[in-house]
Order: sequence, then structure tokens, then C-alpha cells
Amino acid sequence: MNPTPWYKQFWPWFVISIPLSSMFVAVIQISYALNSPNDMVIDNYYKEGLGINTVLDKRNLATELKISASIIVDNTTGEVLLTGENTQEEWLTLNFYNSAISKKDFTIKLTRIADNQYRGNLDKSISGIWNLYLESAIGWQISSRLNLSQSDSAQFTL
Repeated sequence: MNPTPWYKQFWPWFVISIPLSSMFVAVIQISYALNSPNDMVIDNYYKEGLGINTVLDKRNLATELKISASIIVDNTTGEVLLTGENTQEEWLTLNFYNSAISKKDFTIKLTRIADNQYRGNLDKSISGIWNLYLESAIGWQISSRLNLSQSDSAQFTL
């Protein structure tokens, strides 16, 4: 009986494939880490930290004025309806921030249609989880989190 050479056997190739596959996966992960956007990382964290006081002042003003609101987003028509309490401005700014991808962030202007009721329009249909910030021209701000996979409405909290 003539023995077959090692390179025609199954087990040497099986043993060699384990480290080769791990090296292949490592190369893919390194290339993804180097080429993917880093939206979660803030370049100037010190300046961002100083700006937190401004945000806290805006939220304290909203607390003093007893501002609250609820929002309904209709993805079919693109209509955004906001019902608020103690809001008398002619228009409000609603900022949509995506948690992971900053390129998806956008802002819409809500105009008053009745006492404490505002309406705005989306340019396109949205989905997923959004951080919402409602701001006024006089300087208050309130925030909420909207999960469109579970509901089309959100309650703003102070």
C-alpha cells in the first residue's frame, strides 16, 4: 500500500484552515474599523462639555414655563402634529437626530394652527429610533425619544 502525500489528506488542510479563517476575519474587521464613519466620536469633547450648560439653561427655562408636548408623526402623509401646553409661539423648531448616523439628522419648522397646536411636514418617510428636540425662538428646549418601529407618537419630557 502506497501512502498518499500530506497535501492530499483532509486533516492537515482542516488544521490549517482554522488560523487562516481567523486571519481573514481579522483583516475584514480591521478594514471596516479603518473605513467606517465615526459618528459616535466627538472631536472636540471639551467644547461640547462647555456647551452642556447652555442646554441645561434651555431645559430649566422650559421647566419654569411648564412646557410639555406630545407629537404624532404620520409617515403616510408626512404630517407632524404637535400638541403642547403653555406654548404660544408662532413657530417651533423640531430637530430629528438619529442615534447612530449623523447624516440622517434633519430639522423641520412647525407652524401654529391653533392654540397650543402646531403642524409641520416631513420631506421623506422616516423609520427607526430618533432623538427629538423641540425648541422655541425664546430659548426653551424639551426632548423626547421616538421609536417609529413601536409607535408613531411620543411624549416630550422635561
